[in-house]
Amino acid sequence: MNRFKTINEDERGATAVLVGLLAIVLFAVGAIVVDIGQAYAKRSLLQTNVDLAVLAAAAELTQSDGCNSEVVDKATEFLDSSANKVPGQDAVDLRNGSRDDGYIECSNWTVRLWAPNAHVDFTLGRVVSSSDGTDVHAYAAAQIKSAMGGATLPFFAVQGCDSGPQSIRNPSGPVTTPAPTVLNPSSAQTNNASFTISPASVPTGTTSAQITLTGNNFNGVDHVTFTGLAGPPYHYEVPVTPAATGSTRTITVNVPPEVLAVEDTWWVRVKAGAKYSTTADAQPFTVGSDKLFCDARNEGNFGTIEIPRSDTNNANWLAYNIIKGVEPSLAVHQAPSGQCDGQPGSVVSDHSPVNGTNCVASETGLRVSSTTAGLVTGAGGMPGRLDADSTSNCSRNDDSSRTTATVKGQNINDDLLTCFITNGAHISDLVAGNSVGTEALSAAIFSSPRFFWLPVLKTDPSTGRKYWPITGFVPGFISDQALTATHDAPGTISSLDGIVADSSGVGEVKVVLLSPTALPEFAPARGGETDYTGSGPKAIVLVE
Repeated sequence: MNRFKTINEDERGATAVLVGLLAIVLFAVGAIVVDIGQAYAKRSLLQTNVDLAVLAAAAELTQSDGCNSEVVDKATEFLDSSANKVPGQDAVDLRNGSRDDGYIECSNWTVRLWAPNAHVDFTLGRVVSSSDGTDVHAYAAAQIKSAMGGATLPFFAVQGCDSGPQSIRNPSGPVTTPAPTVLNPSSAQTNNASFTISPASVPTGTTSAQITLTGNNFNGVDHVTFTGLAGPPYHYEVPVTPAATGSTRTITVNVPPEVLAVEDTWWVRVKAGAKYSTTADAQPFTVGSDKLFCDARNEGNFGTIEIPRSDTNNANWLAYNIIKGVEPSLAVHQAPSGQCDGQPGSVVSDHSPVNGTNCVASETGLRVSSTTAGLVTGAGGMPGRLDADSTSNCSRNDDSSRTTATVKGQNINDDLLTCFITNGAHISDLVAGNSVGTEALSAAIFSSPRFFWLPVLKTDPSTGRKYWPITGFVPGFISDQALTATHDAPGTISSLDGIVADSSGVGEVKVVLLSPTALPEFAPARGGETDYTGSGPKAIVLVE
């Protein structure tokens, strides 16, 4: 009996020792877990701070290599502020520091930032460690990318025709745009006068002009009227003194100075008493050379470029490049002069895409079938670029609805350019890039499928398929809204707002080419951004 009692006592003693040892081990493990948890939490906070700091610093970067002082100041300000500084973090001195105590460097439009280390004091861990704590560190890099990626269309503009309202047309001939079905004011009472006008346009800056109406059925006509579509009060009436008689075949009047002061297409009618000539007989009178076709080309003011892709065959290159944006990144030629044949520094994409392409093959006009597929009907299982709901509250109905008119049976995106104006600017201010129009557009415009970038060519490539150097890029928007339109007064908008189509498909695309200064400096990163080349809006992304 005593022998068994001794054994039990020994077992209990051994068990107590094991329990004690296990308790120590568990205590040590617990201490380590607690301190590791503290280190992890502080490391996570430090990483969040350095991510935000490097994004803020990159927004100040103004050169491809080397950090300008504003970059260093912004990173220091962010990391050193009482609201952001992590407890236990070393003093911030990025100009004289190292990768352990804080450092910053810039190259290739990229900011790399090492945050000053933060010390984590051990608590229970001191029982099992000879150290009183450990340092945690964090690193982040942010790169400026070009927001033009995915938004560059396979068309081109020409210097001199790279601003304001422009158009591209089917090379088979001009597409005539009928007079609007509603003119302000309109009248149920009509007379049957019909006529043509000369001249039909005057350049910007004209201060006085006369037009002559030549036609029939002028008997009793006592006024010639001019109606703009940007909204009231764009309607002016000029008296005809004395009133026309049955034998009158021509009427000459002075154009009102108010008409000459506004770049727009004005619609001319005649009036006899209370009776207006019909809308169908209204004649367009254009103020502003930007509204005219450059070089009298009936294909419009810009044309098509052929850029190869790696994800489809050449028959689908154009449609895919409209839907997805041009695949290879395009660049400005450093020394553009004439054609690119044998010109030093030329980068040509011929049979396969090459990033940095700065010479493009061109043709005048548009291809109806490919343009229709790219903009509306789609290709390769992808919807057309404009086969999308409107941006929230930006349709003509102030919602996300599409156009009621269709192309090939499809309703299309109905975003209005004026919806994205953030102040009282007119579209003409966005074109001119004046003080009112500077950064007058919201960043939401970058998400609209109607927004795009076009490469600009120095020379009009009107004959043959040749390679021409890119001299720059211009932003634009598919729209035919009047230059006088504003956010609060968008004016009368055509049924497809810039798209002219018939049973064959899209025969004409009307655009407004904008000053780059009208855009915000930064665009949200959406994926697909290309390398930044020093111009255009920027998108900042975390890298590495």
